[in-house]
Amino acid sequence: MTYSIAIVDEGLLDLTRFKTPNPWNTFYAKEALGVKTWDVYDDVIGAFGGKIDQVFAIGGDGELAGAKNKKANRFEPMVVHLGPFSLKDGETKAHEIKIPKYVGSVRAMVVAGNNLKESYGEVEKTTPVRKPLMILASLPRKITPGEKVTLPVTVFAMENKVKNVTLKIKQDKAFTIEGEKTQQLTFAQPDEKMAYFQLNVSDFSGIGKVVVEASGGGETASFEIPIDVVNPNPVTSETTEYILEPNASQTLNLETFGITGTNTAEIEFSTLPPMNFNGRMKYLIRYPHGCVEQTTSGAFPQLFLTDVFDVPSEKKKRIQQNIDRGIKRLGGFQNPNGGFSYWPGQNYVNDWGTTYAGHFLLEAEKRGYVLPIGFKSSWIKYQQGIAKQWRAGNNSDLAQAYRLYTLALASNADVASMNRLRESSGVSNEGKFRLAAAYAIIGQNEVAKKILSGARLDVENNSYYYYTYGSSDRNRAMALETYVLMKDKAKAQDLAKVIAKNLSDRRYMSTQSTSYSLLAMAKFADMIGGKGIKTNLVVNGKSTSVNSEKTLASRPLNIKKGSNGISIKNNEGNTVYVSIVNSGVLPVGEEKTIQKNLSAQMIFKGRNGSKIDPTSITQGTDFIAEVTLTNTSSNRLKDMALTEIFPSGWEIVNTRFTDFGDFAQNAVTYTDLRDDRANFYFDMKRNETKTFRILLNASYLGKYYLPGVQAEAMYDNDYVVRTKGQWVEVIQ
Repeated sequence: MTYSIAIVDEGLLDLTRFKTPNPWNTFYAKEALGVKTWDVYDDVIGAFGGKIDQVFAIGGDGELAGAKNKKANRFEPMVVHLGPFSLKDGETKAHEIKIPKYVGSVRAMVVAGNNLKESYGEVEKTTPVRKPLMILASLPRKITPGEKVTLPVTVFAMENKVKNVTLKIKQDKAFTIEGEKTQQLTFAQPDEKMAYFQLNVSDFSGIGKVVVEASGGGETASFEIPIDVVNPNPVTSETTEYILEPNASQTLNLETFGITGTNTAEIEFSTLPPMNFNGRMKYLIRYPHGCVEQTTSGAFPQLFLTDVFDVPSEKKKRIQQNIDRGIKRLGGFQNPNGGFSYWPGQNYVNDWGTTYAGHFLLEAEKRGYVLPIGFKSSWIKYQQGIAKQWRAGNNSDLAQAYRLYTLALASNADVASMNRLRESSGVSNEGKFRLAAAYAIIGQNEVAKKILSGARLDVENNSYYYYTYGSSDRNRAMALETYVLMKDKAKAQDLAKVIAKNLSDRRYMSTQSTSYSLLAMAKFADMIGGKGIKTNLVVNGKSTSVNSEKTLASRPLNIKKGSNGISIKNNEGNTVYVSIVNSGVLPVGEEKTIQKNLSAQMIFKGRNGSKIDPTSITQGTDFIAEVTLTNTSSNRLKDMALTEIFPSGWEIVNTRFTDFGDFAQNAVTYTDLRDDRANFYFDMKRNETKTFRILLNASYLGKYYLPGVQAEAMYDNDYVVRTKGQWVEVIQ
C-alpha cells in the first residue's frame, strides 16, 4: 500500500471541525448521472500560452526579499506532514518523528490506499504531548527600545523526580537582564509554578531572541520567543545637496543620527537640476496611510525609475516588488461597477481616485505588469458612462479632462465628450492642459496646441482643491506631462526647472503633488536623454566608480554609525548635481510636538466611565482611551487621519468580536486597527469637536512608552497636531 502521515495540533483541527479524510467514501461515492469527465487541460494550455501565462503568478517571490520581509513569527503551528511512503505485501514499518517544541494534544492521522486492489482506509489517534519538565513564556508582540518588560515563565513539573529546577536566560543584543539572571524553583510534587525575569530593552531595531532554559531531575527544557523591537517613531530623513563642477571633487563628513540599526544613506547623481528624487520617493513609500490615492502615489513614480535612473539590480527587484504590491492592493478598491472606492470595502466611488488608479494601472500594463483580472473592461465601461453623464458646472472640469485622457490612453478615446468639453465655456487652465494631453494621445496635436494657446500656467486655481487632491504643484506637473507628450522641449525645460526647484526645497508637498511631480520629471528626463555621469565615490576609504549614460544614478552608501568620511569626484566635463539622503529613527521620547489649527487631548477611563491614571494600571484591566480632537479653524476639513500608537504592554480589544456592552462605534469613514496602533479617517466641520474611543487591555507587566497622538489633514499641512508621549506602567 501507499500511505502518508500527518500530525496536527488538535486545537487547530477543532477550529474547522476537521475530520480525518476517508478515501473510501470519495472513491466509492455515487456518481451523478454516471457521467465521467476527463481533464484535457494539459493538452490545451499551450495553445493559449500568450494570454494565460500572464494570468498566473509563480509563488515564492516573497523569499527573494530576504531579511527585509521577516517579522517575528511568534505562533508557529504544530503541523507535520510526511510521505507518501510505500509498503510491500506483509511488510511492517515504524516511523520515529521529531516534532517541534509543543505542549498540548496532537492527532496522528494515516491515510492509505492500494489502487490495484481498490482498497482504501484511514486511522487516527489523539495523543497528549508532554515531557517531565516543560516551560512556557510570554511577551508582547512588539516592544519599544528603552522599555522594561516583565517576562513571566511558567514551569511544569510533570513527574515526582523533578524536585529542584534551575531557570536561566541566554544573553541577546535585544535586551539586558535586570536583577537575577538565574532562578531556582522547588517542587514537592508534580505541579506548575511561575518565575519572573526583568528585561531592559536595548537601543536596537530588529528581531532578537529570548531563550529560556530549565534543568532539574535529570531533565532539560527550553523555550524560545522572538522579540520584535520596533521604535514607533517615523523614519526621519535629512537631505544635503552639492554641485560638482566639471572635473571637480568634494570631501564631506556624514554624521549618522537615530538608534542603532536604523541608519541608512543613499547618494544620487543627476545631470538635471537637483530635485531630491530619492528623498521625495522615500516619503511616498513610507507614508503610513493607504487610501486609493496614497497607494497609487506610492507606486506610480516607481514605474519610471528604471527608465531614467541607473539603479543597482537589488533596488530594481525592490521596485518591482513595490509595484506588484501596489497593483495587488488596488485590486481590493475596485467596486463591481468598475469604479474605485477611497477605502477598501466602501460601496461608493471616488471620482478622482478611479481615474488616477486607472492611469497608473494602464501605464503599468504597458511595462509588462499583470493587472487584476477583469479590471480593465469594467473600469473602461464605468469611465465611459461617467464621461457621457458629465455636465459643465456639476463637478471639476479637470476631473472630466483627466478621465478623457485616461480613456484615450486605454485606446478608447471618447472624442464626442472631448469635443463637448473643449466647446464648454469657463474651462480652467489645468482642465485645458489635461484636455490638450488627451488630444495629443490620439494624434491631434494641432487641436492640442489651439487649446493650450488659451491656457496660462501663472493663474493659480484651487477651487476644486479637495475634489482632485490637487495643488498648483500638481497642476504644473500635469502641464509638464502634456508638454512632454507634445514634444515641446523648450516649454518643458522651463517648467521642469520650476518643478525641480520645488521638489528640492524643504517645503511640504502632499502625496498627490509629490507623486505627479516625480513621474512628470521622470518622463521629462526620459525625453531629453542623459548627458552621462562619470564619477568616483569613496566611502570610509572604500572606492567605487559610478558611471552611467542615464540622467540619474543612485547608489546606497555603506555607512557605519557615527562619523563617515565621503569624497566624490566628477570625471566628466559637465556639471553633476549630488544629493545625499541620510535617514534614521530618533530615540523614543524625542519626537517633536506640533499644533496648527487643531487641538488634541487624550484621557483614559475605566468601564464605569471614571477617569484613570495611565502611569500605573493593574494587569488585566479593561479601559478606554478617549481622544478629543477639535478643528480650531473656521474651515471644513476633508480627509483627516488620526493615529494612536499604544504601548507594548497594552493590547487593543477588537469590540467587533467581543461583548463589551454597548460600546459605540466611532463616527469615522474608515478604521484601520493594527497590532500596536489604531488609525481613524474622517472629515470635520468648521470648529467641530470629535471624540474617538478605543478599548484596551493592560496585558503585560512592565514599564512602557506611550507615544503622543498625531492628527493631520492628509492633503493640507496647515492642519496638524502631535502631542508629547509619556511613560506608563502595568503593575500586578
